[in-house]
Amino acid sequence: MPEQERTDDLSQATGTDSNPSPGGVPANFLFVLAELLLAAGIVYLFDIEGQRLLFPVMCVMIAGFAVHTWLPKPYRMGFFACLSASCVLLVLGMTNGLYVLGIGGVLIGICYLPIGLWFRWLMLIAVGVVLIVLRNQWPLPMWPVLGSMFMFRLMIYCYSTRKAVANPPLTTTLSYFFMAPNVCFPLFPVVDFNTFRDSWYKEDTWNIYQKGIVCIVRGLTHLLLYRYIKLYLVPEPYELYDVPHIALFMVTNFALYLHVSGQFHLIAGLLHLFGFDLPRTHDRYFLASSFTDIWRRINIYWKDFMLKLFFFPTFYSLRGRGWGLGLATVVGVLIVFLSTWLLHSWQMFWLLGRFPVTANDASLWMGVGLCVAINALLDMRRGRRQDHSAWRAAFSLSARTAGMFALVSLFWACWTKPGFLTLFAGVLRRPGAMNGLMLVLLGFLLVILLGAIVVRLKGYYDSRKTQRPAASFRESAKVYVIGMALFVALGSPRFATLLSSDISSALADFREDAAREDAMGQVAGYYEDMNSTAIQAGPMLSSWSPTDETQRAQAAGFDLISRPSDLAQITELIPGVRVELDGKLTSINQFGMRDRETLTLNKPTGTTRIAMVGSSVIMGYGVGDDETFVRLLENRINEELPGGGQYELLNFGVGKQWPSHRLVRIQRKVFGFDPDAIYYFAHQDEYQSFVDHLAKLIAAGKLIRSHPIEQLINQAGITQDMPPGIIHNKLNQQRNELLVAVYRTIVEECRERGILAVWIYLPIGADPDNLAAQLMPLAREAGFIVCEVPNWAEGQPTSELMIPGQQYHPHADGHAMIAEAMMKMLQAHPEALPPSKQ
Repeated sequence: MPEQERTDDLSQATGTDSNPSPGGVPANFLFVLAELLLAAGIVYLFDIEGQRLLFPVMCVMIAGFAVHTWLPKPYRMGFFACLSASCVLLVLGMTNGLYVLGIGGVLIGICYLPIGLWFRWLMLIAVGVVLIVLRNQWPLPMWPVLGSMFMFRLMIYCYSTRKAVANPPLTTTLSYFFMAPNVCFPLFPVVDFNTFRDSWYKEDTWNIYQKGIVCIVRGLTHLLLYRYIKLYLVPEPYELYDVPHIALFMVTNFALYLHVSGQFHLIAGLLHLFGFDLPRTHDRYFLASSFTDIWRRINIYWKDFMLKLFFFPTFYSLRGRGWGLGLATVVGVLIVFLSTWLLHSWQMFWLLGRFPVTANDASLWMGVGLCVAINALLDMRRGRRQDHSAWRAAFSLSARTAGMFALVSLFWACWTKPGFLTLFAGVLRRPGAMNGLMLVLLGFLLVILLGAIVVRLKGYYDSRKTQRPAASFRESAKVYVIGMALFVALGSPRFATLLSSDISSALADFREDAAREDAMGQVAGYYEDMNSTAIQAGPMLSSWSPTDETQRAQAAGFDLISRPSDLAQITELIPGVRVELDGKLTSINQFGMRDRETLTLNKPTGTTRIAMVGSSVIMGYGVGDDETFVRLLENRINEELPGGGQYELLNFGVGKQWPSHRLVRIQRKVFGFDPDAIYYFAHQDEYQSFVDHLAKLIAAGKLIRSHPIEQLINQAGITQDMPPGIIHNKLNQQRNELLVAVYRTIVEECRERGILAVWIYLPIGADPDNLAAQLMPLAREAGFIVCEVPNWAEGQPTSELMIPGQQYHPHADGHAMIAEAMMKMLQAHPEALPPSKQ
C-alpha cells in the first residue's frame, strides 16, 4: 500500500504516523531527534571517525532529517539528492566537490543517453580508462570519494537497469550515487540499486527511522569495541615471541574487522533516516559455523553483489550448456573469489592510488574460495541432519563455530601480515615459545564448552518462552534515549573528574582514540589501509571541525601528509597519501613511511636492512620520491661497496619530532622491520622541545618505556602529581642527562636484538654554537657508534642548497650532495656499516 494512502486509524492504533505532517505526531519526531542528538553527542565526545569528518556531516544530516521528515513524500527523494550534493561540496570544498559532482554527472548522463545499451557501456568504459589515467597521474583528495561512489555502484546500476523499459527517476539515481554518508566513508558498503530503490518507505515511517537509530547505535558500539581492542589488546611487535601472543594477534586481528562492520551499520542507519529501509550489512559474523556461513554473514552486501554479477550469470550459463549442478556451483564460486581478489585491488586503486596484485592474496582468496565451494557441495549432498542428542548438537555447533573463528583469524592474519606462517614457524623455534601452548588449547576447549552451554540454554529458553509482540516505536525510543543519555553522562570529562587519576587518564585516552602506532603497524592489512584514507576537508569545515584533522587539507606542506597521533608520537605520516609538495610528488606507503609501496614487513632473504631515523630532512621534504638522499645512498651502497649482498635503507624520517618521539618510533615501528642497523640522525635542533614533550608525558602518566629515563626521573624526585611547570623545570636542569637516557635506551634495545646502533650528526645550515661538540660525547657515552657529516655542502653556502622559501630543507641537488658525503663517511668508518648478507 502506498505510504500516503495509509489511514489515520492505522496510525492511531499503532502509535505511529506513516506520513508525518505538522498536524501529525510531533512527539515521535522529537523522540527520534533526541536519539539523533545523543548519538551525535557520542560521536563528538569520543571523536568517532574524526579523520573522516563524521561529526559535522552528521550534524548536517540531522538538520536535513528535520526538514525531510515534514516534506510531502513526492519531494523527499529530490531533497535527499540535494542534501547529498551539498555534503560533497561542504566536506571537499568547492573545487574538489565540483570535480566529484561534475565527473559523476557525466557518468550518470551517459547512462541516460537515448542510445543502445552496448554503446552506453562502451562509452562508460572509455571514460573509465581516462579516469584511471587521471587517478594515477593527478593526485587530488577527491579521488577516494569519487571512486567509492562509482567503482562498484556503476556496475550494479548498469546491470540492474539493463532490461528496464525506461530510465529510473533522475532524483533516485542521483541519490543512489551521491548518498550523503559516502562523503565521510570511502570504504562504503556495496548497496544494490534495486534494494535501494524498492526499500524506500516500504514500511511504516517511524519504524524505519527507529530501525535506523538501532543500526546507528549498533555501529557506534562496534566502533568503540574496535577502539578498545586496538588500544589495549593488540600485541606489540616485540611481544610476538610465543604461542599465546601469536594466538592473541590472530584473534584481535580478526576482531578489528569491527571497524568495517561498525562503519557499515552507521552508514545504513543514517540512510534509514531518509526512508531507505535497507537490510543488515552484517549478521553476527563471529558466530559463523562453516565457510558458507561466514560468507553469508560477513559483508552481506558484498556477498549479494558478487552473487548477482558473477555467480548467478556463471552458474546459469554453465547449467544451460549441460554442466552438472555440482561442477557449475564449484566453478561459479571460484569465479566469485577470483573476482573478489581482483576487485579488492580495484578498490585499493581508487582509494589509495595503487593496484596490488600479490601471490599471497591470490593464494589466500582462491584457497578460501575452494573451501567455500567444497562446503557448498557438502551442504547440497547431506541436507539437514538431525542429531538425536541435544547436547551432541550443541557441542557440534560450538566446536564448528570456534573452529571457524580460528580459521578465519588465521586467514586474516595471513592477509594482514604476509609471511605470517613463516613468522609463526620462526617463533616456534625459539626457546620457551611453546610454554603457553597448553594454555591456548585449554582456552579453546573452554570456549567450546561454554558455547555448548549457551546453545543449550538458548534452546531451553526458546522452547519455554511465549511469543511476545515486538517493542513499539515509543518503547524502543525510550530505551535508546535513556541508554544513550547515561552513556554520554558517564563518558563525559566532567564525570571522569570524579574518578581516580589513572581511570580518568585511561578514559581520556579512550575518548581521544590515542591509538598505538605499533598496534596499527602490526595490522596494516587491507581494511586498515582502506580506513587510513582520511578525508581532506574544504574551507567550510576547516574552522569548526572537532579535530585538527580537518585543517590539514587547507594547510601547506607537511600538514598534507601528516595527522595527529597519540601523546607519545604527536604526529604520524598518513599511510597511502600521495600529494605534491613544492611541485614534487611525495608518496607515503602503507606503513606510514616515505618509502616504497613494495616494501614488506618481513625482511627478504639475503637482505641487510638499515633503518634511517630522523627529521623531515631524512624524510625528504620537498623532493621527489626518488630524490631523497636515503634512496640515492641505497643505490650507491649497492653499486659500489663490496660484498655482493643487497642493502635496503628504510626511511623512518618524520618531521616535527624530537629525540623522545624517535625513541617511541623505534620501539613501535622500526624494530618490527627487523633492521640490521639503525642510523639515528641529529641536527642543530636536537635539544628543541624534547624536554617539553617528556614533561607532558610525565604529567599525563604516560612515560616512555625506558629504564634509564625512569631511573633519572626517580632520582630527580619528579612525580606525576607535580604541576607541569615544575616537572618541566626539573627536567630542563638535567637536559644532557635526559638526552643520554634517551640515547642509552635506543642503544640497549638495539643490543638486545643484535642491531648496530649508529649516531650521525648531519648539520643543516649554520652551526655557530658548534652543537656537534656538545652532542657527540653524549652519544658516545650512551654507547652509539658516532659519526659526523660536517662538510656535505662542499664549501657552498647552505642557503643555496635549500628549497626556495625553505630554510632547513635541501633541494634535490642538496640531497645528492648529502648522499655523496654519507658515502664518503661510510668508507671512512666501515664499522658503521653492517656486513652484507650473501
